[in-house]
Amino acid sequence: MRLNRDELKDACYGVATNTMWDLRPVDVDEIQAVADQFFRIAEQQAQFVSEQGRDPNLVVRAVRYLNHAHAIPPMRADTRWFDDMLQVVIELACPDGAGSLELERFYRDIEEGIAISRSDYEAVA
Repeated sequence: MRLNRDELKDACYGVATNTMWDLRPVDVDEIQAVADQFFRIAEQQAQFVSEQGRDPNLVVRAVRYLNHAHAIPPMRADTRWFDDMLQVVIELACPDGAGSLELERFYRDIEEGIAISRSDYEAVA
């Protein structure tokens, strides 16, 4: 599968819009510059996902998740949080290494959290 670069750019722009939000007007060029940095980071993750034989558009979905759950104004133009968090959620969705019985309880915690999140919208559907 091929990465939908336009969707990834849009998702990154959404994150930048949220992190750059302010009470005063923010220059669109500033938002775009941050979005471009997010895009470069996300594009590297998409390459990793592709190399694992998975759909690179998983990264688009992961960026949308970060926008929904973690993109807040105090982050502003700092890209470190985005890079670190994106790597973590990509690792959960597209593991690079073997699992371990030692981590089983954590995997179950993640599954429980996902079930709770899904219950928020499944009741409506």
